[in-house]
Amino acid sequence: MNKKEDYVADIMEQWYNAMDKENVGVQPKCVTLLGTILAKYNVTLKDAKRDVWAEAMTIKGGDFPTWYASLNELEKKEYEVGRQRAKELYDPRERSLLKG
Repeated sequence: MNKKEDYVADIMEQWYNAMDKENVGVQPKCVTLLGTILAKYNVTLKDAKRDVWAEAMTIKGGDFPTWYASLNELEKKEYEVGRQRAKELYDPRERSLLKG
Protein backbone atom coordinates (compact mmCIF):
# COMPACT_ATOMS: atom_id res chain seq x y z
CA MET A 1 0.00 0.00 0.00
CA ASN A 2 1.44 3.38 -0.90
CA LYS A 3 1.30 6.62 1.11
CA LYS A 4 -1.65 7.97 -0.86
CA GLU A 5 -3.76 4.92 -0.02
CA ASP A 6 -2.62 5.05 3.63
CA TYR A 7 -3.75 8.67 3.91
CA VAL A 8 -7.17 7.90 2.43
CA ALA A 9 -7.48 4.82 4.64
CA ASP A 10 -6.70 6.95 7.70
CA ILE A 11 -9.44 9.44 6.82
CA MET A 12 -11.88 6.63 6.14
CA GLU A 13 -11.06 5.01 9.49
CA GLN A 14 -11.62 8.30 11.32
CA TRP A 15 -14.94 8.66 9.48
CA TYR A 16 -16.01 5.15 10.45
CA ASN A 17 -15.06 5.78 14.09
CA ALA A 18 -17.01 9.05 14.16
CA MET A 19 -20.05 7.33 12.64
CA ASP A 20 -19.82 4.46 15.15
CA LYS A 21 -19.66 6.94 18.01
CA GLU A 22 -22.79 8.69 16.75
CA ASN A 23 -24.55 5.41 15.87
CA VAL A 24 -24.76 6.37 12.19
CA GLY A 25 -24.42 4.02 9.25
CA VAL A 26 -24.26 4.36 5.49
CA GLN A 27 -24.63 2.00 2.58
CA PRO A 28 -21.38 0.32 1.47
CA LYS A 29 -21.63 2.03 -1.93
CA CYS A 30 -21.37 5.42 -0.14
CA VAL A 31 -18.10 4.34 1.43
CA THR A 32 -16.72 3.39 -1.97
CA LEU A 33 -17.75 6.74 -3.43
CA LEU A 34 -16.17 8.69 -0.59
CA GLY A 35 -12.93 6.71 -0.82
CA THR A 36 -12.73 7.32 -4.57
CA ILE A 37 -13.29 11.06 -4.17
CA LEU A 38 -10.72 11.35 -1.37
CA ALA A 39 -8.14 9.53 -3.44
CA LYS A 40 -8.55 12.13 -6.23
CA TYR A 41 -8.01 15.03 -3.84
CA ASN A 42 -5.36 13.41 -1.69
CA VAL A 43 -2.61 15.88 -2.63
CA THR A 44 -4.83 18.83 -1.74
CA LEU A 45 -5.70 17.30 1.62
CA LYS A 46 -2.05 16.69 2.50
CA ASP A 47 -1.06 20.24 1.62
CA ALA A 48 -3.91 21.85 3.55
CA LYS A 49 -2.80 23.36 6.85
CA ARG A 50 -4.64 21.99 9.85
CA ASP A 51 -6.60 24.69 11.68
CA VAL A 52 -6.14 23.47 15.23
CA TRP A 53 -8.24 26.22 16.83
CA ALA A 54 -11.22 25.64 14.50
CA GLU A 55 -10.92 21.92 15.12
CA ALA A 56 -10.83 22.51 18.89
CA MET A 57 -14.15 24.32 18.70
CA THR A 58 -15.81 21.14 17.41
CA ILE A 59 -14.49 18.82 20.13
CA LYS A 60 -16.93 17.75 22.84
CA GLY A 61 -15.80 18.39 26.41
CA GLY A 62 -15.29 14.76 27.33
CA ASP A 63 -13.23 14.16 24.18
CA PHE A 64 -10.99 17.18 24.67
CA PRO A 65 -8.22 15.59 26.79
CA THR A 66 -7.71 12.79 24.27
CA TRP A 67 -7.79 15.23 21.34
CA TYR A 68 -5.33 17.60 23.03
CA ALA A 69 -2.96 14.74 23.87
CA SER A 70 -2.93 13.77 20.18
CA LEU A 71 -1.48 17.16 19.17
CA ASN A 72 2.21 17.61 18.54
CA GLU A 73 4.13 20.46 20.24
CA LEU A 74 3.65 22.90 17.36
CA GLU A 75 -0.09 22.22 17.25
CA LYS A 76 -0.34 22.68 21.02
CA LYS A 77 1.34 26.08 20.66
CA GLU A 78 -1.09 26.99 17.87
CA TYR A 79 -3.99 25.98 20.12
CA GLU A 80 -2.65 28.12 22.97
CA VAL A 81 -2.32 31.14 20.65
CA GLY A 82 -5.95 30.72 19.57
CA ARG A 83 -7.09 30.26 23.17
CA GLN A 84 -5.25 33.39 24.28
CA ARG A 85 -6.66 35.40 21.38
CA ALA A 86 -10.20 34.27 22.23
CA LYS A 87 -9.63 35.12 25.88
CA GLU A 88 -8.50 38.64 25.01
CA LEU A 89 -11.47 39.18 22.71
CA TYR A 90 -14.28 37.60 24.69
CA ASP A 91 -13.38 37.23 28.37
CA PRO A 92 -14.90 40.19 30.26
CA ARG A 93 -12.17 39.88 32.91
CA GLU A 94 -9.64 40.88 30.25
CA ARG A 95 -11.36 44.18 29.49
CA SER A 96 -10.54 47.23 31.56
CA LEU A 97 -13.28 49.61 32.57
CA LEU A 98 -12.91 53.27 31.77
CA LYS A 99 -13.13 55.34 34.90
CA GLY A 100 -13.88 58.97 34.61
